[in-house]
Amino acid sequence: MPTYALDVLLSWRGCDVHDRDGEKLGKLGDLYLDGETDTPAYAGVRTGLLGRKESIVPLAGAEERDGAVHLPFRAELVRSAPSLDPDAALDPDEEHALAEHYGRHHDHLHGTEEEGTMLRSEEEVRVTPGEMRPSERVRLRKVLVTEDVQTTVPRRKEVVRLETEPAPEGTIESVEEVDER
Repeated sequence: MPTYALDVLLSWRGCDVHDRDGEKLGKLGDLYLDGETDTPAYAGVRTGLLGRKESIVPLAGAEERDGAVHLPFRAELVRSAPSLDPDAALDPDEEHALAEHYGRHHDHLHGTEEEGTMLRSEEEVRVTPGEMRPSERVRLRKVLVTEDVQTTVPRRKEVVRLETEPAPEGTIESVEEVDER
């Protein structure tokens, strides 16, 4: 299996996923890391009505062709995968259950076939001038968040006040009568 860089695997999210016979299974969802190596080893495939069910599949043997991710498994095998919590990390027991379901020895998924041997892999860089590939899809969602906050707010208002001052000394004041008509 080729080892894919994380940005390539992230670019696969949201892509159509097909089984080994070309049947469309759903869309690629979240990536799950291997518990020992912290590298992507599994992915969720959103299947079922409106993509509400997620089947976890090993990334070993997956490849991208024609803008879709193709798996080396049959559709029935993917759909009957053990049901796992998609919001939690895979624990070792869940990884073992997935390895057994897909007919692979658990240690093989971690890169060692038997005690004392090691599987070596390299990353291959291919550069094609002018070719750009998306690295990740991003969605912007607006959500309403309510917070209880206590704060002091200054309140300003205009008030009219009458201020009186004694008249300066030496000032003569006269008052004239006004005719009332």
